[in-house]
Amino acid sequence: MVNKNSCAVIVFARYPEKGKVKTRLAKEIGEESALEFYTSCAENTFTECKKIKSENILLYLFYSGVKDKTLIAKWAGFDFICLPQTGSDLGERMSNAFSMVFSNGIKKAVIIGTDIPNIDAELINRACEVLNYADVTIGPSADGGYYLLGMKKKYDFLFDNINWSTKSVFSETQFRIIKNNLNYFILSELVDIDTKDDFLKWSVKR
Repeated sequence: MVNKNSCAVIVFARYPEKGKVKTRLAKEIGEESALEFYTSCAENTFTECKKIKSENILLYLFYSGVKDKTLIAKWAGFDFICLPQTGSDLGERMSNAFSMVFSNGIKKAVIIGTDIPNIDAELINRACEVLNYADVTIGPSADGGYYLLGMKKKYDFLFDNINWSTKSVFSETQFRIIKNNLNYFILSELVDIDTKDDFLKWSVKR
């Protein structure tokens, strides 16, 4: 049930199929290893999300890669409301996902991906709590992007004309937040695994 304290946790995921996930990483460590890593990472994200599920936390999974919602639901678990991603690029897909949950009366929402191996329930819950006083919360990734974005209403300027998958994504997003006089909170930096070098650095530190 939606109430004034409800927070939607939106997970973006691609159904795990060989050759279709972590393609940059797969070129360096092989498709099988990349698939195994992605699947493990995504399933950890699902597990951590379920740890914080309560009457105030609503779990959404926006998926790509397959049209069969049943496959996604069986993989992620039936705690999630599963919906397909829509849009021509990442910004449009995220914007549409936020629009969907806010149209259901949700007052706060955070979005995360499934390739951050160190994300956990405490951090996700913290992001939701921060939105009690901040307009936006953002979690920077080590590659210059971000792994989490949260807000109390949809700000279209955070999604339009961003050079996605570049080192400037976080800085450009932060610039726009400041330019529009929003109160924001920056979460801890985490590693987004896209390359063999990222993978090796993370493997050593874990």
